Amino acid sequence: MCLGEGPLQKFQISVLTLLLMWFGLATAAQDRTVALSNAGDKVLLGEHMQILEDPEGDWTLDQVRDQFASRFRASESSALNFGFTRSTFWLRIAVDTSGVEGSWFLVERHPILDELTLYAPDDQGNYIAQAVGDTRGFGQRPMNHRAFVFALDTDEPGVKEYYLKVRGKGALNMMPVLFSAKGLVEFTYLEQLMQGLFYGSLGIMLVYNLLLYLSLRDNVQLHFVMFLGGVIFFNINVSGFGLQYLWPETPGINEYFWLSTYVIALALALYSRQFLQLAQRFPRYDRLLKHYLIMIGGAFLLQWLMEPPWTYHLSTAVALLTIVLFSWLGWMVWRQGFRVARLYVLAWSVFLLTIFLFAMGNLGLMPYSVFVPYLPHFGALWVVVMLSLALGDRIRFLETERKQLAHEAQQNLERHLADIEQMNQDKSMFLQYISHELNTPINWIGAADSLGQDARGDQEVDVWAMVRKGQRRLTGIVSTSLRYFDLSDRNQPPPVSNCQPMWVLDAILREQTARIEKSGVAVRNRVSPNFRVNASEGELQEVLSIGLDNALRFSAEGDSVDISSEVDVPGGYAEIRIQDEGKGATAEQLEHILEPFFVMGSRHHEEGFGLSLAMARVMIEQVDGQLWAESPGPGQGFTLHIRLPLSDMQAPRA
Repeated sequence: MCLGEGPLQKFQISVLTLLLMWFGLATAAQDRTVALSNAGDKVLLGEHMQILEDPEGDWTLDQVRDQFASRFRASESSALNFGFTRSTFWLRIAVDTSGVEGSWFLVERHPILDELTLYAPDDQGNYIAQAVGDTRGFGQRPMNHRAFVFALDTDEPGVKEYYLKVRGKGALNMMPVLFSAKGLVEFTYLEQLMQGLFYGSLGIMLVYNLLLYLSLRDNVQLHFVMFLGGVIFFNINVSGFGLQYLWPETPGINEYFWLSTYVIALALALYSRQFLQLAQRFPRYDRLLKHYLIMIGGAFLLQWLMEPPWTYHLSTAVALLTIVLFSWLGWMVWRQGFRVARLYVLAWSVFLLTIFLFAMGNLGLMPYSVFVPYLPHFGALWVVVMLSLALGDRIRFLETERKQLAHEAQQNLERHLADIEQMNQDKSMFLQYISHELNTPINWIGAADSLGQDARGDQEVDVWAMVRKGQRRLTGIVSTSLRYFDLSDRNQPPPVSNCQPMWVLDAILREQTARIEKSGVAVRNRVSPNFRVNASEGELQEVLSIGLDNALRFSAEGDSVDISSEVDVPGGYAEIRIQDEGKGATAEQLEHILEPFFVMGSRHHEEGFGLSLAMARVMIEQVDGQLWAESPGPGQGFTLHIRLPLSDMQAPRA
């Protein structure tokens, strides 16, 4: 007995160990088993599944169940994201149908899996394969639904083990769910409602903008219709509705969903170029857009030469580049004052975020949740609504701009009419003036001719002096008139520099020293040397000489001429005043004193032509200055004011 107890004890220990291992495995499997009796109407399968990766993609179901069964690993997420891969993945799920009444369905909600096969057990312990996918005809599906729907056998109670085999050229993302019949109906109803609202909105926008184009013939509407068409084609492709309703027996069309990326990119480039008025307002950005179109054209040609998944990577990169570029472009245009771009920026900023998250989810760089597949829908709908509002805002903006341009054109027309009227008045005044001025020399010449040969001695000298004086005056009228008309008609202001009026005036006074002393008038230069102005130094010297000449001519011996300055640094200007104690002027005379050919009284001064102050006004105004005259009244003096913009080098002291 004692000798036999040792082997028997070892055998008992081995059997006990195997039973414990079997119990542990059974317990672990039971933890993963989905019990439908208390599951409600919906069960997310991701966390209940076990995953096996087949790198070569040639394992059979028997190999997976037997040889590689121990390699399955537990899933930890309700949404499965395998990214871009050439591997085949096997999913295992155990379902307990005990105590279940009614039908249950296994639904894969991600509709763009290339190949998906369900292996379901039958009554004989064998497995029946049901192969579907978006590379297979829609008629092969067991149920007419955009998602992949498989009916489960719930007639026989107990635990059944199901296998799913999935592979594809694109991103492998899965959201498997178990639905009761009621749950599937509710899911389908809600999804169809949401999808109907989405595609209905896009369709309404497309028809509306197409009618706008036919009415307005504005190409921006046509480009927006192209953009909407690309968005709709992309979404019906990735959502499975294209295969369900449009090309059910031609699944190969699904492989070319990337074409919509280039249609959208081209339409968006043309739309943005016209909507943001890049050619007219921002030529640098317009050149950038042309380079972008060339690059997109190259990518489009390259796309035909590539094989999946590289085609998907390239189209994703083009989409991300497009959204980033146009988000940045709208932002830059908005920052530079183009108000219409604000809704454009808002549209693409949100769309950029949604597409970025969608791409990150597809590439496996972030968790793939139930919301990821719907991000392009939300982003596209947001963009469509915002860009439609932006088009309306653009129409209002262009209408406002048109009214503003019409108003400015009306103002310019009125101003030109006023200028023409003023020119007519100037012409009449000029003709009257010239008639008067020519009359005097002609009379002198007539007097000289009447004297003829009778003139002798001093009388002959006086006659010829009269003739020469008339000649000089006629020459002066012609040269001064030509100078005034040259100043008035020039299209560009003279070159300006940083001038110090005090030193310009000091040079004039030194040149006029003999004349000032002869006139007996005291001239005081009290202009500050501590400021500079933007002016043409030569013309500033001419204006100051005109002001000094007028002051000396109308001042009596013993009078004084005071030349002073005042600087307004905050206002950005300096003012020079030439004040005399001479004859002064009436209020009516002050209104016309700066007009060409205006002469006060019978003669402001007999050697003048009535153009000096008019020329001074033109020269000052052409450098953004002002010139005006003031006088308390006749006999109370006269002040000429010259205001000029301060130079950028002006120090804050006067």
